[in-house]
Amino acid sequence: MKKNKMMRIASVLLVAVLISTCAISGTFAKYVTKVSGTDKARVAKWGIVLTLSAGEVFDTEYITHDEAALEAGMEVSVKSSNEDKLVAPGTSAKDIDAEITGKVTGTPEVATRYALTFGAVKDVVLKAGKYTDYTELVPSTDNEGKTTYGYTNDFTLEADYAPVKWDLKVNGKSLVETIFASEDLSSEIRAKLEAYGLTEDGAALSSVEAIVKKIKANDTYKQIVDEALAELVEGGYNFDITETTIKVDGEDIAALSVSYDFEPGKEMNYEFTLTWKWAFEQADDADTDTDETALFDKADTYLGNVAAGVFEDANATTEISAVVIASATQID
Repeated sequence: MKKNKMMRIASVLLVAVLISTCAISGTFAKYVTKVSGTDKARVAKWGIVLTLSAGEVFDTEYITHDEAALEAGMEVSVKSSNEDKLVAPGTSAKDIDAEITGKVTGTPEVATRYALTFGAVKDVVLKAGKYTDYTELVPSTDNEGKTTYGYTNDFTLEADYAPVKWDLKVNGKSLVETIFASEDLSSEIRAKLEAYGLTEDGAALSSVEAIVKKIKANDTYKQIVDEALAELVEGGYNFDITETTIKVDGEDIAALSVSYDFEPGKEMNYEFTLTWKWAFEQADDADTDTDETALFDKADTYLGNVAAGVFEDANATTEISAVVIASATQID
């Protein structure tokens, strides 16, 4: 009896062990399907290098272009009486090797916008109006037959006169020349652009905002400028010229920004040059009767007299100062 009881207990234990064994076996023996993967990344390359050379844009003296003067040993035609830097008819940045140059190099792995922004803090300007002509002393005879001389003539400027013109070059090629060489530039459009202040010599910084507004408001004008930029900056897209402001000494001044975009991986190697000139002979001079002093010569002489302190005139500004900013920015 006791033996049978022990047998039953042993049987129960055996069943319990078998059940436990099945449970444990189920933990370590089952169907399993598994997949894993890894990924890695690095920071996208930027690597754009910008340089800007704009330290000495004007000088105290300028070389002469007159052959007779050169033969006589005279090397300069404009020279400051003190240490003030000067501008005058016939002077230019090229003559003193002082063109403002900005370079952009690099092959970024992100889309990039490059912009060159420049504006005038001050500009040489004689505002539209009527002025005394100081280019010719005019004789007059009184009742007693005595002859005296005086500046009795005058001249009239129909628009503001800003003689210092600026041009943008890309890898040595002029934007202004490219615009005026466009096949889409009719004589009518040319005349209107010149009336706005854009000439073959360039544009005055003080006229930039008005010129850009006129161009952007006319699809034909804008297309001509866009095509000119595309010709100069190959591989870029979304060329744009916009009016903006630059803060100088806490004040906002009008400025012009020329920008273009590049796709990722585009190698950039461009040199942008801002150059200025005060033409010795100007377009309107050629259309003037040779017996009469050209209109712009009269305006130049008037500005020169104001600069010399012969008299004061609030309508005349005889100082020039410009600001240039080069920037490269990632675009999303």
